Amino acid sequence: MDTPPQKVGFLRGTLRALGAVATAMVGLRRAEDREKDFATLKPVHVAVAGVIIAVIIITALIILVNRIAG
Repeated sequence: MDTPPQKVGFLRGTLRALGAVATAMVGLRRAEDREKDFATLKPVHVAVAGVIIAVIIITALIILVNRIAG
């Protein structure tokens, strides 16, 4: 008996997507969690989470390079 997917608010969905994207990037995502995310998260949640993570990584790299070079 599968439960029907629930509606997820934008902020909550984006936060869940942040966790999903971050754990997927390092290969720590369980298959059962991935399937649950496919059922509940919207592509816009994942896109926003991807942009946020990309900005964090780029900012961290810029800070790291500036500290090493400067």
